[in-house]
Amino acid sequence: MKNNLRSFLVGSAAALFLAGVSLAADRIELTDGSVVMGKLLSAEGGKFKIETTFAGTIEIAQDKIQNFSTDEAVNVGLKTGSAVLGKVAAVGGDLTIAADGGVMNATPAKVTAVWRAGADSPATRLAKEAAAKAERKWAYEAAVAISGRQGTSNKFGSLLAFKATLESAHDKLIFGLLAEKADDNGVETANRQAGSIDYSAFFNDKSVWFARTSMEKDVIKALDYRSSTAFGFGRKLIKKDVQDLEFRAGLNYLFESYSNGVKFDSPGLEMSLIHVYHFKTSQVNNMVSYNPAFSNFGNYRFHHESTYETPIAASQWKLKVGLSNDYLSKPQPGVEAWDTLYFTSLILNWK
Repeated sequence: MKNNLRSFLVGSAAALFLAGVSLAADRIELTDGSVVMGKLLSAEGGKFKIETTFAGTIEIAQDKIQNFSTDEAVNVGLKTGSAVLGKVAAVGGDLTIAADGGVMNATPAKVTAVWRAGADSPATRLAKEAAAKAERKWAYEAAVAISGRQGTSNKFGSLLAFKATLESAHDKLIFGLLAEKADDNGVETANRQAGSIDYSAFFNDKSVWFARTSMEKDVIKALDYRSSTAFGFGRKLIKKDVQDLEFRAGLNYLFESYSNGVKFDSPGLEMSLIHVYHFKTSQVNNMVSYNPAFSNFGNYRFHHESTYETPIAASQWKLKVGLSNDYLSKPQPGVEAWDTLYFTSLILNWK
């Protein structure tokens, strides 16, 4: 008899505990008559997000919800623009929100947002996200590539590069420096230094204006000094999280001075395509530019570069492989018109 009584009391206690657990949950009644029990995390943009024990976190369209109630006080935003913190109860087809200052009545259709006590409202969260995107942040990259061989032949090559980027959701400023040197059995095959500044800014969702300038010296091409300055407008042909394609068009001014005393300067056109595709952990970059001179459209420069970047072990290191093509329609005597460079470099990036 005592055992039966003990079993009954234990069973009753367990039932009461489970009933309490069941009661300690928010209740969402759907238009098809079914009921979802769980924790109402938020409601925003016509979607209710509910944490359940049987299916994890789920989303339910607001137009499928007949009514809902909460076991704790939550913030409820209404179409009138007001918001109240209180415990929600379903009374027939209406809602009552029991706040400290009294009881407010509403209908589920008039609810624009729900968020937990102590959390940011959707409007505040979106404002913070927008502010974070608008905030300019620096990012840096330093790249090095060194190769060599000694024995039957003596070869050495090195490439050093540095890039600093100041970027926000509205604009981007890029500084770049590069130095390359190589020799093959005592014969110099590369000796180049370059620097560039590129600034672009959005003036609407997909349209940008840009300004850039670059300087270069290349001993192998007998180029003592080249400067190119351009400005113009661009259009985002593709603007997605994983892919970005931008077309640029504008005016530029080119000045070149060669070791044989020849100088060239002329305004011209600036036309380019800049493409980036992001994979899960790596990315591909492509760039093509065409720059004809106004003084002679037969005098132009075509440049292409494609690279692939992938992280190595620690997130701050990545491997970069690629190739670039440079074509001068009117090269100096003894200089090839077409120049192709293959490269592999190790990059350290930090913020």
